[in-house]
Amino acid sequence: MKKNFKTHLQLDTDIEDTSYRKNVTSKFIQLCSFIILIVVTLGNFIYSNTNLFYMDLSLLIGLLIVFYLSNRIQKDPSHFILHTMALAMLLGVYFNQGAESTPIWSFLYIFLVMSLYGHKIGLRICIVYFTLLLTLLFSFTNNTVSMMEFIRIMIASCLTLFFAYLAEMVIADVFNKLISTKIQLEALTRTDALTGLYNRRYFDEVLPQQISDINRGHELLALVIIDIDHFKSYNDTFGHPAGDVALVALANLLKAQLKRANDTVFRLGGEEFALLYQAKNEQAALKVIEDIRLAVESLDQYCALEQKVTISAGLLLINEKQNIAVQSAYKLADKLLYQAKNSGRNKIVMSVCDTDNEENPAYSVTS
Repeated sequence: MKKNFKTHLQLDTDIEDTSYRKNVTSKFIQLCSFIILIVVTLGNFIYSNTNLFYMDLSLLIGLLIVFYLSNRIQKDPSHFILHTMALAMLLGVYFNQGAESTPIWSFLYIFLVMSLYGHKIGLRICIVYFTLLLTLLFSFTNNTVSMMEFIRIMIASCLTLFFAYLAEMVIADVFNKLISTKIQLEALTRTDALTGLYNRRYFDEVLPQQISDINRGHELLALVIIDIDHFKSYNDTFGHPAGDVALVALANLLKAQLKRANDTVFRLGGEEFALLYQAKNEQAALKVIEDIRLAVESLDQYCALEQKVTISAGLLLINEKQNIAVQSAYKLADKLLYQAKNSGRNKIVMSVCDTDNEENPAYSVTS
């Protein structure tokens, strides 16, 4: 029972953005409206309140129709239900001429409106509602409602509205800060601290998605593994701070070269980087990484590098007809990288993925 309740209200879902609270409130309104209407309808039937019974029964039937239609058109009925229930409360006050009027349902309406619409819009809606409610009650004073009872309801309504507004404002502020902090923490877990590029952890998340998405388009997926040539020697000669400058310079160049929304750049660790991008054909895919290789050769002219640096790269192309495992794709790209390093460095080795010959993939070399 408890598990079903949490599932219906979506309390067991992750908090991704500010819509979480509105979704929970919407589900609560739907559940609460059914419970309230069933209980009130039965109560009016037992106590022979004919007018209210038929009104509540009509609302209950109407609510079932609204739910049916909303499921068909996939629209959230919570806003309509909430305001229909508010109208029903006003009609109840009117039919009873304010007798035995209790503000508890109106107070619940305040908090639901504040949560569903936010404190600013919610305040305006509640002011309109309570203006109508208090006007109705005032019209029955000295008849079925005493003046003192009216004053008590008015004071209680104003205080409840004030504290509901204040509470919602504070909750919204805290909730926004929570979401912002969560986003920042998620960014930190997938970002390399030195270069600002995505890290190996995020690479392991994105690569399977990119491979699975190939079937949705007709372009090739290019997986490139890049390594700075003789970087250990560079570090040993000029020191790690100078090496960090070179890494950041290369990272900035890669980000500048790959600007499309689906282009992704990673630092896998040390001097090793990875690129994921789409290309129409082999020549277009090779041109992207060849332009990067040439730009790296002249990187020392624009950055404070101790000496000229070069890169080697393994370029693996995967098309929509191939069904390759993630580990196999990375293994093949890494093999191509070492082919480039073993053939003299400052080179690119390219291969179209061949799942039947992973140990010895066909490749071409450019320098």
